[in-house]
Amino acid sequence: MLSAPLLGSALQNIRSKVGRTALSCLSLVLGVLSIVIVEVASSTAAQIVLQPAVLQQGRSNTWEVTAQATPQALQAADSVIRWWPGDAALLVMDQPAMVHASDTGQHIQVNTYTGHLRAIRPFPVLQGEWPTDRSSLTPALAVNQAASALGELRVQLTPGSQSLPVDVSAVVDDGSSTPQVWIPLQQLRTRAGAESEATIHVIARLDDSRAVSIQSHLSGAADAFGLKVNGEPQRVDTVDELAATLDTMRTTFLIVGGVTLLVGVIGILNIGLATLSERSEEFALRRSLGASRGDIAVLVLAESIMIGLLGATAASGFSWALFTVVVPLMADGVQPDAFPLQACIVGLAVGAGAGLLGGAIPALRASRLPIAVVMRA
Repeated sequence: MLSAPLLGSALQNIRSKVGRTALSCLSLVLGVLSIVIVEVASSTAAQIVLQPAVLQQGRSNTWEVTAQATPQALQAADSVIRWWPGDAALLVMDQPAMVHASDTGQHIQVNTYTGHLRAIRPFPVLQGEWPTDRSSLTPALAVNQAASALGELRVQLTPGSQSLPVDVSAVVDDGSSTPQVWIPLQQLRTRAGAESEATIHVIARLDDSRAVSIQSHLSGAADAFGLKVNGEPQRVDTVDELAATLDTMRTTFLIVGGVTLLVGVIGILNIGLATLSERSEEFALRRSLGASRGDIAVLVLAESIMIGLLGATAASGFSWALFTVVVPLMADGVQPDAFPLQACIVGLAVGAGAGLLGGAIPALRASRLPIAVVMRA
């Protein structure tokens, strides 16, 4: 057990030999730094790559069928999503309705929906409340961050009709940098009706990982409810592929980081063995004054672990500074305060483990030094 006197002695020895401590830390910094950078890169990649993919394409196992937006098709599609045993939603694209910014006149992409859209594409609501199908005097809609920056919005329900004000009930993150609005389909249908020129997309997912089963279920549901679809159901999400690619890259770089870390462990081992003869009289004297072999071993291990933690702290600090400066310049939407704390925890654990491994052999040899060595002084 590491008692307070042993801990104090370890700290004092580290402070008295700054040069040796710095050299030992340097041998570990690069190894720990490589591990920490891999962890930071993995977390950041998930934020930059996976999250937008989920928001724009859907969660894992999301499938889609398309059809022309006739009244009969809309009714059949509504029946499909109501029957579907998992999460399902209906999107109507290429609507004639137009939303534009009052100040600039810029047209904004209109997306209408019904069903459990946010269960499939989990848009975070940054402000307000997600709109519902309830009737209101003005159309209620959600806007993404790009559209919210355009100021007041107005809608034309049909070409050439009078533009109407809208009620922006929520600002959401939909993973797109293009201005978009999201309007409940029922609110648009009660005002403009169905348009055959539009295309409907029935998106559905199940937690079941059997792709063939989901495809056949969706195709069978469309046939059962009379939905004339354009071709076979297609899988639209890419989350699993992206995650597998990121995991492969992470594993590869972790192996490289592990080799670099091994060099650091060997460095601590070499320095520990080189200083063992220098401190042999100190250890023998401690033994003669009542210290046990275990106390000597714990003392050496404590010093090695502290050196490992110092190296890990330096590596984590450098990674944080690099993240704060570089990442916002390379990836829009990633804030400097989003530094993953788990990377620091991993770095500290790796540093402590490296110190433990590097100090194990010197600690064992130090504990076996005979007390008679003190007579050389």
